[in-house]
Amino acid sequence: MSIIKKQTIQNIIFSYMGVAVGFITQIFLITNFLTKEQNGLLGVLLAYMYILVQLGSLGFNSAGNRFFPKFRNTQNGHNGFIFLGLTVSLVGFLICILFLWLINSVEIPAWLVDLGIKKTEKSPLFSQYYLFILPLTFSTILFNFFDNYAKNLYDTATGTFLSQFLQRFLQFIAVGLYALQVVDFQQFMWIWLVGITFYVFPMIRKAISLGGFSLQPNFEILTPDLKKKFVQYSSLTILTGFSSMIIQHVDKIMLERLTNLDQTGIYNTSVYFISVMGMALIAVNKASMPVIADAFDRNDRQLIQTVYQKSCLTQLIFGCLIYLLIVINFDSVFSLIKDKSYLHGKWVVIIFGAGKLFDLATGLNGTILSLSKYYKYDTYSMLGLIGITIGLNLYFIPTYGIVGAAIVAAIATIYFNLFRYLVVWLKLGYQPFNADFLKILLFAGLSGLIVSVLPVFFENSIKVVFDILYRSAVFIILFVGMVYYSKISLEINQIIEKGFRILRSFAK
Repeated sequence: MSIIKKQTIQNIIFSYMGVAVGFITQIFLITNFLTKEQNGLLGVLLAYMYILVQLGSLGFNSAGNRFFPKFRNTQNGHNGFIFLGLTVSLVGFLICILFLWLINSVEIPAWLVDLGIKKTEKSPLFSQYYLFILPLTFSTILFNFFDNYAKNLYDTATGTFLSQFLQRFLQFIAVGLYALQVVDFQQFMWIWLVGITFYVFPMIRKAISLGGFSLQPNFEILTPDLKKKFVQYSSLTILTGFSSMIIQHVDKIMLERLTNLDQTGIYNTSVYFISVMGMALIAVNKASMPVIADAFDRNDRQLIQTVYQKSCLTQLIFGCLIYLLIVINFDSVFSLIKDKSYLHGKWVVIIFGAGKLFDLATGLNGTILSLSKYYKYDTYSMLGLIGITIGLNLYFIPTYGIVGAAIVAAIATIYFNLFRYLVVWLKLGYQPFNADFLKILLFAGLSGLIVSVLPVFFENSIKVVFDILYRSAVFIILFVGMVYYSKISLEINQIIEKGFRILRSFAK
């Protein structure tokens, strides 16, 4: 538990350092210096990348996490794990190239066009840069593999620092150069590409420095039984991961196809706020995964239940804090942006954010399910959800635009987390919820209600900044104070008390 606690704190710190940089980049620089179409382009390129990366991994990372205890042997170079993973990654990337060619060759079927579902206009900007998807995908496949290798050796902080902070800082530099008119848009795109892909090099270097790194193959470890289990698990989890990414990112691709890049740009900025909410979940997942994998290997049920319950509670606290800070300050933040059409994304944040809260409240259900013998259930649910998500988007996006995409995203998020929660509860007997979860929602709702009746200051930029700061401060004091004095979470109380000790030491 000490490993989880220490690395979770490190991961959250690095994540929210990245959030701060990313917030300035996405909310203020991109919205003020890039057009909505250019903003949409960046979102669509990354959406393709996220989906292709899951396909290109061929399920190896998930299987590697599950079976790494079988490979773990520092003196023997972890029995060829690196060689096996790199081989699979290269094959997977070749499949991604073929898949990208196929999906960009497919036109919307005539029967859908007859129903009024069609692309309003061709996007020459996307056509000009869509090949950027390939280096984005290749670098991320390699990064994820080496990051997972490091996680299995109990180093989760390096990957978080590189992906959540360094990568965003380099994007900030790229957008800053364009905002200062040092480079034109074409040059900016190449600098942005380098900023996105660079993080793979320090990740490789870190992996090499960990004990047991070796490129030598070792086929003796792959007994017929292990090979069968590894391939079977990989085959199912590739479908699960691929399906999950489609559900999370197909909305941007379909918005580009069914509307235009302008609408995609507004949506891309709005869902950035939702990604901020998920930082705590990513941090806890990364720190908890190897511990849960080892606990399953030892059949330590009590440890799994403890990690599950505490992580869900912590994530809901962080999720409510971030969600309501976003909602109560949305109008103030976007009043500082020249293009007021971005205000249309408020309902995207409210609707999709509510779905994300349920994701946070159910926490590690996906990790626990994927590491259990019931991992097949996840695959079955995901395959069905792909059809539901795409089908609903085909109706909701043309009808309701970006709000329609948010509705479908929220439905999909709640559905697959509810399914995972029920399987983990009914099949494995793990259930995280108790009365404390209701108390958190009550504290968050009450704090948000109080802040909502405070006076608003929109007269000028200085007063808007003051409005954001004082609203945020009041909400944080109210919500965090209620959580602290109710003693709902020992871990949260310890973090707060440590923060107070640090402040007191500075005051002396």
